[in-house]
Amino acid sequence: MLTRYLLTVIATALLATNAFGQTKTAQQLIGSCARCHGEDGNASGQYPSLAGQQAAYLAKQLMDYKSGARKNSQMAPMVGVLTEENVQVLAKYYSEEFLQRPHGVNKELAAEGEKLAAELKCATCHQGNFRGVESIPRLARQNRVYLVNQMKYFRDGKRMNDNGLKTGFMSTLSDEQITALSHYFSGM
Repeated sequence: MLTRYLLTVIATALLATNAFGQTKTAQQLIGSCARCHGEDGNASGQYPSLAGQQAAYLAKQLMDYKSGARKNSQMAPMVGVLTEENVQVLAKYYSEEFLQRPHGVNKELAAEGEKLAAELKCATCHQGNFRGVESIPRLARQNRVYLVNQMKYFRDGKRMNDNGLKTGFMSTLSDEQITALSHYFSGM
């Protein structure tokens, strides 16, 4: 396992290294990204789908991982070798990919989540279609497990890289409410 991890880090470094001063294409950069996020940005399970996400948001998150403002032991070594130019190329690539709708949405929970999202006025920032805008992330069609984890991190004060904007807002949500919101957003 450690050997595979080290090989991935080395391969990522080699892909990101710009030895000849040439701009790397997205296809040259996505190798290690694709393992978790899918080649086209449609991830499964606990990983976020990057397809269709706002380019400005993706770039900010990658730079936050790189700087340590957003903590993740898997992401830190992957983005540590990327240049700002690499980050922009990846963000643009994934933002232009088609985001598929995840499976397994519970319609009853989604209906509860829809009511809760309206009460909380989530659309004020994330837009009426929940596709986000610029540095505000897309929530629509995102993986439920990832949404649940991130909402809990915001609620519990474990994720602060967005200036703590969501921490206070999310602090009153129960696990059940977070689950309902995740079904709603994921099923859009």
